[in-house]
Amino acid sequence: MAADSAMTIIRGDNTRIYNNATKIFKLSDRYPVGLMLFNNLDFMGVPLDILIKLYRQQHGDKPFPTLQGYVDNFIDFLSKEPRLKEDKMQHRYLMSEMRIYYDKVNALASGWIDEKKADVPALPEKEIDIQARNMVKEALKAGIEAITEQVTKQNAKSPEFEDYKYRDFLRYAKEDIDWLMELCKKEELPTDMREDWEKGIYEYICSNFFYYGTGLVFVGYGEKDLFPSLIPIYVSGIFGGNLRFCYFPDDNEQISDENESAIVPFAQGDVMMTVMRGISPALHEKVSELAKETATQTKDKLLAAMKEAGIDEAMIAKIQETGLEDITEKHDEQVEEFIQTEYVNGLVDTIEAFGVEDMADMAESLISITNLQRHFTASEESVGGPVDVAVITRDEGFIWLKCHDWRPKEYK
Repeated sequence: MAADSAMTIIRGDNTRIYNNATKIFKLSDRYPVGLMLFNNLDFMGVPLDILIKLYRQQHGDKPFPTLQGYVDNFIDFLSKEPRLKEDKMQHRYLMSEMRIYYDKVNALASGWIDEKKADVPALPEKEIDIQARNMVKEALKAGIEAITEQVTKQNAKSPEFEDYKYRDFLRYAKEDIDWLMELCKKEELPTDMREDWEKGIYEYICSNFFYYGTGLVFVGYGEKDLFPSLIPIYVSGIFGGNLRFCYFPDDNEQISDENESAIVPFAQGDVMMTVMRGISPALHEKVSELAKETATQTKDKLLAAMKEAGIDEAMIAKIQETGLEDITEKHDEQVEEFIQTEYVNGLVDTIEAFGVEDMADMAESLISITNLQRHFTASEESVGGPVDVAVITRDEGFIWLKCHDWRPKEYK
C-alpha cells in the first residue's frame, strides 16, 4: 500500500495544496487489515482519521472471516456513530448536497441557454421578459433532466436508500426544500418549480451517483482468507439515518491461485496506467477517436471517387449504408490485445516473483513517478509530499515501512 501526502483545500476561488495528509491506516492492532483514503479526507465535517482510529478502538479486536466482514462492520459503525446521527448535522449535510446539485443544475442551464440564444427570434420589447422567464424555466428543467439521466445510467440506488420512498424524503426534507426555494427567489430564478427540484434531488440523493465523497479502500485478510483481497467503497454522508455509499465491484481484487498478482491505482492513476499499459489513457482515447475519424474520411473519399467514376448508384448506396462499427471495434480490440500482451501481462508476471519489499518499492515508485510528472508539467501539483508505504502480510499483519506522521507507530 502506498499513498502520497498531498491534500487540496479549495476556499472560494483559492486553491491550496498541503503535503501533510495521512491516507493509509491500520484498521486493527491485532488483525491483518488496512484502509486507504482518496478524494475527500473528511466525512460530514469530521476528519476521517479520527473516525478510523475511533473504529479501531471500538472494533479493532474483533475478527471477521473475510475482508467483506470488515467492510460491512465499518459501514455499520459509520451509520450508528452517535456523533454522526445528530439531526442538525445530517440536515446540514443534506443542504450542502442540495447546494451542490443546485449549482450543477444552474451551470447546465447556463450552457443550455447559450446554445439556444441564437435560435430565439427578435421579439417586441414587452414580450422579452416573458420569453426570458420561460427560457430560464425550460433551461433549469433541462439541467435537472440531464443530471437525472446521469443518475439513471448508474441504474442503482445507494444500498441504504433502496426502500426510501419519495414521500419519506418530502417529509424529512421539507424545511431544506423551503431553504432552496428561498435561494431561488433570492437569485431571481423561477419559484414555481418546487416539484421539479424535489423529484430531481430525490433521484440524485438516493442514487449511487455522487459529485463529491470519499473513497475507502479496504485491504488485507479475513480469518479464513488464505490470500489477500481489496474492496473499495465510496461514502458521501448520512441523512435521515441512512448512509450514502456505494461499491466499486469492477475494482475489487481477490488474489488466488488463478489471479496471482494485481496493481490497482485509485484517484489520480493516469501516470501509473501509462507505466503499466505503455500508453497514457488520454492518448489511448485519442488514438481510438482518430481511428474512427480516419475510417469515416476514407469511406467518404471512396464514395466520392466512385461517384466520379460513374459507378452504379445501387452499389454506391449499398456502401453508403455499410457501418464502420465493426472495423473500429476490431481496431480497438487489437490495440487492447497488444497492450495486454506486450505490457500488462509482462508486468503482472514479473510482480508474481517479487518479494514483499520489492512490491513495496514498486508501489512507492509509481506514486513518485506521478509526483514527478505533476511537478514538471503544467498540471496542478495535487500529488506530492512524502510517500507513505505499508505492507500487510497474513502472519505479521499491518507493518509501516515509511510514514511521515510525527506520532509514534502505536498511535498511527
